[in-house]
Amino acid sequence: MQLDDFIWLTDIDELAKFWDTHDFTDYLDEMEEVDLETGLPGHTPESLHIRLDKVSMQRLSEIAVERGLSSSGLVRLWLKERLLQETGSRG
Repeated sequence: MQLDDFIWLTDIDELAKFWDTHDFTDYLDEMEEVDLETGLPGHTPESLHIRLDKVSMQRLSEIAVERGLSSSGLVRLWLKERLLQETGSRG
């Protein structure tokens, strides 16, 4: 099957079935490269690395799982909430 043969399918189940049984790398020569920007313009994310003791990291992980988040996602949420508390709506 050629890439053009299924690209216009609108049935998500049929597309899912196709990709469940095919490898997209078999179609790389038929795909075109695109430029993709992620995030908001002017809002380039920065990283902050912190160290936690084993017990704190385990508890953080447990709470994150309970809330359906990653550990880093939970920390970002908590940090944003705390920054809002500390600075009001200025942040």
